[in-house]
Amino acid sequence: MPPLAGGAALVSASALLVGCDDESQPDYWIKKLDDPGKRPAAIKRLTQFYDDGLTKNSNDRNTPEMKALLEKIVPPMAQQYTKGDLDEKTRIDLLKALANTRDPRAKDAIIKAMTDFAAGKANHEEMTQAAGYVKALKLKEAAPALLEAFAKIQVSDKNLGPPYTATRDAMMAIPDPAWKPKLIELLNRPIGVVDEKKADKAALDKARNEVYWQTVSAELLGELQATEAIKPLFKAVLMPEKKNVAATAVVSLVKIGKPAVVPLLDILAGKDAEMNEIAAKNGPEGKYAAVQNAAIVLGTIGRSEARDPMIAALNAADNDAVRAVVGRELSKLPASPEAVKALEAAFDKVGVDMLMPDGNPARIHIAVAAEKFMDASVVPWLLKSVATLKTAKGEKELIDNIQGKLLQTAVKLMKKDQLDEVKRSIDAEGDDEVKKAFGQASTLLNACTDNVGCYLAKIEDPSVQEKNDQFVGIKAVYMLGQLGNEGTKAEIVKRLAKIKNESIKAEALNAIDHLSPNGDKKVADELQAILDEQATRGKNTPVDSVMRQIISRLRTRAS
Repeated sequence: MPPLAGGAALVSASALLVGCDDESQPDYWIKKLDDPGKRPAAIKRLTQFYDDGLTKNSNDRNTPEMKALLEKIVPPMAQQYTKGDLDEKTRIDLLKALANTRDPRAKDAIIKAMTDFAAGKANHEEMTQAAGYVKALKLKEAAPALLEAFAKIQVSDKNLGPPYTATRDAMMAIPDPAWKPKLIELLNRPIGVVDEKKADKAALDKARNEVYWQTVSAELLGELQATEAIKPLFKAVLMPEKKNVAATAVVSLVKIGKPAVVPLLDILAGKDAEMNEIAAKNGPEGKYAAVQNAAIVLGTIGRSEARDPMIAALNAADNDAVRAVVGRELSKLPASPEAVKALEAAFDKVGVDMLMPDGNPARIHIAVAAEKFMDASVVPWLLKSVATLKTAKGEKELIDNIQGKLLQTAVKLMKKDQLDEVKRSIDAEGDDEVKKAFGQASTLLNACTDNVGCYLAKIEDPSVQEKNDQFVGIKAVYMLGQLGNEGTKAEIVKRLAKIKNESIKAEALNAIDHLSPNGDKKVADELQAILDEQATRGKNTPVDSVMRQIISRLRTRAS
């Protein structure tokens, strides 16, 4: 019997030895990581174990089987990367494999990849993978290395690949207050005015890199609500060389919100000497740039404390473009009788032939602004202005266009008791389009009168979602804006999913804005949930930008 026992022991030992040398097991390849000659194959095989396991487990990394595999393979793989001494291809393959695991135990390797990229020791593929990992895990420990790497990215390098987008996304996922001094430093740097047709490649590359750094910096400063960045951000709005950064800077000022209002009001009133000096460098019309841009940001923020200063700026304006811009932005603030009167006065002062950059008369911009007040008391003034224009001097086509917009606005705002006077004006001066709109609106007013529920039903009515009948839904929205209250806006939000017509939906969002003079975080959250749900389906709609702006305004007013 003893010989048999010895033989059994020998068989067991042999089986164990075979198990250790079994190429179908991760342990075999983990041992090969220390062998430079076998390392590339080991990385490839361990990556395959991971990919196969993920497929088998329906892409779920959290199953017991996947957890056991990751616990076994990630630490030794990460250790190989952090030790260094790898050729470029092996290094890239290893980092990609680690990043794809989304395993927290790979974090030291990820941070090293970003630090090395900043030092010129890792390439763009590693940076892209590292940034994706940081975004997915929201790895706050990576913030210092991520900022270092960001400041070294060269978007002008055609061989760079996509790390500039991935890096921006990672930074937005973990915005760190410690970044603010560096971000402001980047934002304050000159870009220079570059003529793309004449400049050499070096100058163009430098400008492109600066635009990238400054645009991302501006975006992050808004995300961080960095009050110390208010002036640097507004400078980016004012300076022509930073025109590609300006739109992002405006959005960030809006995100900063309430703390930005007082500095912006000083700029609006011409009290900020530094901003006046910067604006004056923009040519003969430059002195107006500070006022116009301050008005744009204040209007987008939408807080009521800006209303009286905006009215004062509108009344004091001595330039038609300023009147048009300030008037337009004033209509985004909570309405008041004084605001309505100031807008009417500005319209009368603006020249008939004054055109805005979009090619439309300045008076049309002001007429559009009057709509946003959602106030039927404006109707008599609109009709009077239509009559006055009959004897105005100017190009007939422009005058006809202005009259048409005034009449369309009157139809949107009129109540049932104003039908007769609006009809008389339309019969005298209206074209076929406005006559059709009046017919649809009058039918709706006679059916619903002052019944909010009737108008709510109409905005989601399938019969008005087609373009030919959309004005019925638009008119219903304007009546909700005039007759509605706190409860009404909640009812509008409930119906947004059933409003398929984008024009009706955009006006419905404006009505929610109008009915929220003090903001509304709950409604803002509900609107954000709509955007988030759309994003999960990869869906974008033409009114998303309107919704985002109104979400921001609702939050800022409520703060």
